[in-house]
Amino acid sequence: MATIFTGSIDALEFEPYPFPDDDILDGNPNSRVHWVRPEEHGSHVVGIFRSDPAAIRYQWDKDETIHVVEGKLRIAFETGENLELGVGDVGSFTAGDRAVWHILEPFCEVFVLTV
Repeated sequence: MATIFTGSIDALEFEPYPFPDDDILDGNPNSRVHWVRPEEHGSHVVGIFRSDPAAIRYQWDKDETIHVVEGKLRIAFETGENLELGVGDVGSFTAGDRAVWHILEPFCEVFVLTV
């Protein structure tokens, strides 16, 4: 029997995804996640992340690829580089990178973490 995982950006089963208070630089992200493929099911974790506008300090602890399905995001890396992503854009990031996420509009992404 096939093992299949599904989810929807309209899912009702979102749970809080809190950031440490010290990492919230501006706004109230009200961040939440819907797990599509949990960690105990292989080498990748897949989820859907939502957030309200905010500025959040973030360090990738795993390689991560995201696909923006709603909103706009500007990522300011510690290296001085900036990246803007909007609806339809895909970005892939390396574990250990550090940045500030400036979530400019109500935001939704599908993400894949390599574990």
